[in-house]
Amino acid sequence: MRPTLFALALASLAALAACKKSGTGPGVRMDISTQMQSAQPAFSQCYATTLQSNRKAKGMIIFSFRAAPKTGQFEQITIQRNEVNDNNLQQCVIGEIAKLKLATPQKTAVQVPSYPLNFAPNN
Repeated sequence: MRPTLFALALASLAALAACKKSGTGPGVRMDISTQMQSAQPAFSQCYATTLQSNRKAKGMIIFSFRAAPKTGQFEQITIQRNEVNDNNLQQCVIGEIAKLKLATPQKTAVQVPSYPLNFAPNN
């Protein structure tokens, strides 16, 4: 069974829509999406580790976070919903998101109210 991070593109679209409602411009929304997509291999590795101990682990985790003003560093990462219910996966993904930052930092903080990641095994 190979792990896969399912529907990252759909998650990106949903997150971009959520950012749009908060007044974030299209360039910033694309930057957020690009940064999250760049972390997909790390997220998949987190999930692969989870599958070693729980072969039935699957579901969506919805995160919220903000990009710090001036640095663009992703911070204040919280879980809005966790269908997987695996604390190790949750903490691993939070750690990977915390490594990210916007390519073009903004003068003010950028809030991302909802960013879903769906984890499912690929048979």
